[in-house]
Amino acid sequence: MDRYTIETLSCINDDYIIANHEIRQRDVDMVNAYIELIESSRSVSEPRPGDIIRYTDPYGTYYPHTHIEYIADGKANTCENAYVHICRNDENMLGFRLVSSGGSWANLPVSKMKYAGQEEKRFWDFGSGIYRTRGIDFYATVNVWMCDLNEDLFSTMTHNKYYLYFLKQGRNGDHFFLSSRESGDRAWKTEEELQAWIRTYRGIVSCFKGKQAVVWTYRERYHFVSPEQYENLEAQEDVMRMNGLRYCKRIYDDKNYTLHTYFVWYWDDPVISKFAEAAAKQNKIRKKYEINLWTDYRIKENACALRELREGMAEPVDLQPLYRQ
Repeated sequence: MDRYTIETLSCINDDYIIANHEIRQRDVDMVNAYIELIESSRSVSEPRPGDIIRYTDPYGTYYPHTHIEYIADGKANTCENAYVHICRNDENMLGFRLVSSGGSWANLPVSKMKYAGQEEKRFWDFGSGIYRTRGIDFYATVNVWMCDLNEDLFSTMTHNKYYLYFLKQGRNGDHFFLSSRESGDRAWKTEEELQAWIRTYRGIVSCFKGKQAVVWTYRERYHFVSPEQYENLEAQEDVMRMNGLRYCKRIYDDKNYTLHTYFVWYWDDPVISKFAEAAAKQNKIRKKYEINLWTDYRIKENACALRELREGMAEPVDLQPLYRQ
């Protein structure tokens, strides 16, 4: 049975239609033919072009949608972050070939891949529009495989990964720097401030090499709550940085390596329906949970961890290898 009709294919191709094109029957026939070729060529015993790999590289970076372009000599040519998969007709045994854009690319051993199920995946080809400047999206079901080549302590599937640097001659008074592709950058002036951050996020420092180290931390999940929800929450109060410093409450899920951070933010007001009026009222209430750096200068970010470290309730991480570089 054909997957798409003119109507259903049009529903997922607004960009194509906006460009003064229309979905025609020849487009529908092309897409349905591709889907038949793709789905009929799947195998649960070995990966095929177009399949998805949940791939963890040797350094612990997890790529949940790694794309298989082709397979040769027991290796799958893969793209870790492909953003378009162009289908083209081909006389090979599959009846189609793929041309994908994105990066980076790697050849992964097929022998390390384990079947993990199925998932719908987006593909693309040029439509029959006059100028053929835009393509048509469609979805086909492909197989999913696991490939874990990780040689590090954790992976970014469960943790955040940072690179930590120490610079004796820092900038703006900062000497410790964290860099992360997924989670952004941070900087601290003192080791104590850094140690408090590491403790707050249950960080583990490893792989000292050159002038850097790797820091693995829990992932943080924000929860926006009303003042009533915040006050009724049974959790330890701490201090976080967001548009300055503000009070928050934190709960640790050690099983799933997750830090749940609750703080008062904009909430639904059943009395005031207009957002502008509700926001103006709530801004005044939220100030109670904000920290004035001029009057409350003794209050520091990650105050709970600072206290634990100062009182010997928690051990600081050994960062001496950084200084010896």
